[in-house]
Amino acid sequence: MNGKIKTALVMMVLIGGAAALIAQYREILQLRGQLNPFGSAKVSSGGSRAERVAALSKILHLAGTDQIQSLHQVLDFVDHLNPADAKGVLESFSKLPENAASDLAKTMVLTRWSEADPAAALAWAKSQTKYGGRGADIATVFQAWASKDPSAALAAVNQVDDPHARDDIYQNIFARLAATDPQAALATLSKMPPGQQPVDAYGEVFYTWAMQDPTAASAAALKLSPSLARNEAIQQLAYAWAQQDPPAALAWATGLPAGTVRNDALMYALTSIAKDDPQAGTTYLASVPNGPMKNSLTVSFAANWASTDPAAALAWADNVTTGQIHDQALQGILAQMSEADPAGAAKELEQISLVSVRDAALPQLASAWAQKDIQGALTWVQSLPASDADGRNLAFRSVMGTWAQTDPVSAAAFAQTIPNDPSFRGLTDVIAQNWANADPQAALAWAQQLPILVAGAQTNAMRTALTAYANVDPQAAWDATKQATWHNLDLQKDGTTGMLEKTLANVAMAWSTQDPAQAAAALAEITPGPILNNATNVVVNNWVQQDPQAASVWINTLPSGQTRDMAITQLVNVEGKNDLPTAFNWATSIDSPAYRSSALTSVLQEWAKRDPAAATAAVQSGNFSPAQQANFQAVITKYSTQSMLKN
Repeated sequence: MNGKIKTALVMMVLIGGAAALIAQYREILQLRGQLNPFGSAKVSSGGSRAERVAALSKILHLAGTDQIQSLHQVLDFVDHLNPADAKGVLESFSKLPENAASDLAKTMVLTRWSEADPAAALAWAKSQTKYGGRGADIATVFQAWASKDPSAALAAVNQVDDPHARDDIYQNIFARLAATDPQAALATLSKMPPGQQPVDAYGEVFYTWAMQDPTAASAAALKLSPSLARNEAIQQLAYAWAQQDPPAALAWATGLPAGTVRNDALMYALTSIAKDDPQAGTTYLASVPNGPMKNSLTVSFAANWASTDPAAALAWADNVTTGQIHDQALQGILAQMSEADPAGAAKELEQISLVSVRDAALPQLASAWAQKDIQGALTWVQSLPASDADGRNLAFRSVMGTWAQTDPVSAAAFAQTIPNDPSFRGLTDVIAQNWANADPQAALAWAQQLPILVAGAQTNAMRTALTAYANVDPQAAWDATKQATWHNLDLQKDGTTGMLEKTLANVAMAWSTQDPAQAAAALAEITPGPILNNATNVVVNNWVQQDPQAASVWINTLPSGQTRDMAITQLVNVEGKNDLPTAFNWATSIDSPAYRSSALTSVLQEWAKRDPAAATAAVQSGNFSPAQQANFQAVITKYSTQSMLKN
């Protein structure tokens, strides 16, 4: 690897905000010879792979300050890695601490393997657990694969079972295909089955195409059928075009038919212009007639301009906006300023009078400030006027939540020093949430031993930690919930049993995103009532989204009653988009007249838009009274007429 490229990669990791390595410089120098004794030659002798992995692992566990040296060691290691050894190396790295260099080491080893044997690398990535980095590993494989052979990578995407991950992968692949031949990339994308075409991939194709030939790209975009994909294509086209020729991009967007698509195209064009040529943007906005569209464009433009020149954006907003639009523009500017200059943003925030804008800006500013300077953020929050107790609490919770993401032990210790301040409420809850996202077991242990501070503090922290734990290991979270000791309950409100069942319901709902069948089985341990009904709704909805057939089999086992009726309603809501006759039959089996009528009406509304004759036949053959048939037929007539008018 070229030395300049290597240094550039190191700096990219550091600039990107990776956590500082703590490796002492002297120890790194001592290990350097063990790690890479081969110079620029191929690895053939001078130490086994296991020895070199151990040396690198030791570097990544050290506690010093020389980040660049450590990251160079990672790059040197990967330089001499035999791709055939990648799987063993990755498994050896499984217990490394999370920091900039260890993350880089894992990613680069996997990338090296993916370049040499993408199928094997993908099989390994798919074998990882969801919370062991499975999604990120799969994305890394496809990024490397697409860089070498995007067509082969495209053919393998169907092996990915996560729809969100597939969408991200498709974007990467189609961006690479479009770089070579955007027309062919669009043709390939258009041939994918309806309903499976990734919308965001259209944006990648047209962004790349517009950077090459915006006129041809615009002609192709306008030929697409009206759809979310077409909207995405037009938005990204406008953004890319404005980077090259702002007047031409604005003229094209302005010439589109009035409506949401034109407004979005203008918004995206102005977003680009705000960063590269803000004067062109202000000139254009001055020519736009007053009204909702201009207001929306103005607020968005001010925020985007502030990312490069907040002072100029503020001066412009003060000059051309008033009232609520002025406050909204300032909120957008503050969001940008908070990232670069939180103290300056705090001064500007003092001038905003609109409570809703202030309440939205306070936690955002607090989080951004805490990421840069915890003590500075704490000092600022405590200086906020006591008369604005809600605002202080919003800001302080945001600071504590951000702190808990990086140093939960210190955040928790600090929170316990101020338990009686009425301006700072719910701190244990927000600490537990952020701590549990990274280490649910540690967060649970902390919440379990909390002393009685204020009513509900330990209880809320326990519930939060256990719910987050369910995202990692739902069975363990379920067992821990049943064994938990609740200290400071508000007994008049919930009592031990009520709190236990609320938490079990939370765990079951989180569980259902991974294994809805197991989550549904666990629901049997919750007492029938509102808590169970709400949990059942969520579990069934998640199950139906993943496997409607299996969900319907389980629903058939439920006894008649409200829980079953609500479960069927969730099934109908999903099946009504896919299989209307089946959804109709399920709706007729609901016991509650009110639920049954609502579900049937929902199905018939959609059915009438697609096939009013079939909807009418279903109503006529159903066991309905004359009055019910008349009501349902009126629904069919109304929605079939609306559909025809739209067409």
